[in-house]
Amino acid sequence: MMDMKPKSIYVAFDTYPAPKGAAVHIREFAQALFAHAGSGLLLVLGEDGLPTWQIEGLTQIRRLASDEQNYLKRAMQFGDFVQTHAEMLKNDVKIAHFRDPWGGMPLLSVENRAYKTVYEVNALPSIELPARYPSVTARTCERIRDLERHCWLQADHIVCPSQVIKNCLIELGADAGKITVIRNGAQPVDLAQISRPPDAPAQYLLYQGAVQSWQGIEVLFKAMTFLRDMPELKLVMCASGSKPRLKYLQKLANRMGIDQQVIWHLKVSQTTVIQWLAGAAISLAPLVECSRNLVQGCCPLKIIESMATGTPVIASDLPVVRELLEHGKTGWLVRPDRPSELARAIRILLAHPEQRVSIGASAREQFSAELTWQKSTQALTEVYQAL
Repeated sequence: MMDMKPKSIYVAFDTYPAPKGAAVHIREFAQALFAHAGSGLLLVLGEDGLPTWQIEGLTQIRRLASDEQNYLKRAMQFGDFVQTHAEMLKNDVKIAHFRDPWGGMPLLSVENRAYKTVYEVNALPSIELPARYPSVTARTCERIRDLERHCWLQADHIVCPSQVIKNCLIELGADAGKITVIRNGAQPVDLAQISRPPDAPAQYLLYQGAVQSWQGIEVLFKAMTFLRDMPELKLVMCASGSKPRLKYLQKLANRMGIDQQVIWHLKVSQTTVIQWLAGAAISLAPLVECSRNLVQGCCPLKIIESMATGTPVIASDLPVVRELLEHGKTGWLVRPDRPSELARAIRILLAHPEQRVSIGASAREQFSAELTWQKSTQALTEVYQAL
């Protein structure tokens, strides 16, 4: 029996906390849910060094401890983990919020439940898994799509971070009337309180965030080969990801002859990321043109966090990016998957510091007006109130 009965549940098939954007989103949305409900239970994945049970005030965190390496088998374990807690709390919880079908299916299967459900669609595994695991078969993706469809049909409400994802869900048969777009956010930054990292180069570009294949790191590295005539210009990588992927990218930088241009900072804290952002000449978001970014377009936190610090962003010209940035005004957009064009854009902005300042200031103004976590969580609270 639970030591205290939470009034809400937030479920995420992700490690929490972790040095990546998903963990930031989970923190902000879970806190909003628990504040609205009065208390809450966060069900997430665990890893070495994290307790399986943690209590912080009126919040409980339960983590699934699993050594299973297979993604889908671990997802099934997580589903059983969620099912156990949902059945135990079905008469006490008022709202259950989930981010994926692995948590959604067990929540929606509980009979005679007292809680309403919210499906937060940041990504669809049926689209994202083939990009992450090329060996995933089409038949497996079809079966996962059936789970996703059940979740968006049965959930009481759906929230997603971009119009691109909303349009995708509508095309797949979801009810447009129960979908609310709530963009990702960032915390306001007092630049007067931010110190430039003591080991920062005189002038540097910054990539910050995860390094999956769809993030465009290979494109960025190729662009850096076109900038070898600027040996003092460095690329700082505040990166998080799997050990094999990071090791591959470090070796790739070496093979491409840019290892002396690239400075690695792995799995750093959010505070450290903000320090590097604030001192960067340019922030980079070279997203590739693929289904993961086009069909289920996300809402890149790296762009919003750059806007919060007034750091000008060069990003791929994709529909989801255009929801955030206007070329030449609040950002600089380049065609995706074209390293030479990315390198040219870097040269242009480096050669025109006044334009960088103008773009960064306009982006920061837009951020303050539209993209703070306070605005996002207020919109989420309004969804909860309307259930």
